[in-house]
Amino acid sequence: MIDPSDIELASMKKCLKAFGESAGEIGFAKPLGDYSEEEALRVIDAIVTCWTEAMLAHHEQSKFPPVRGMQPTPDPLAHPFADMEDDLPWVVEGEKK
Repeated sequence: MIDPSDIELASMKKCLKAFGESAGEIGFAKPLGDYSEEEALRVIDAIVTCWTEAMLAHHEQSKFPPVRGMQPTPDPLAHPFADMEDDLPWVVEGEKK
């Protein structure tokens, strides 16, 4: 990763435990160069999964304003066509959408 942000660096640090647990299952005495492909992929999966979950958690936390009294910011991807539903030609008034 070239020039990671503070958020990305913090997410990487959260992955140390997942890395340690995964490497511990394989054995700390085994050099990294001696890992089988399956063992290496297990470690990579643990790190990538942890990093992705940490970044997602930060995103979810940042969707809401840090100041009390402010309106929450709506997620623009939650329902991208919500404003178009009333204009759909196949929706008849009085029918459920």
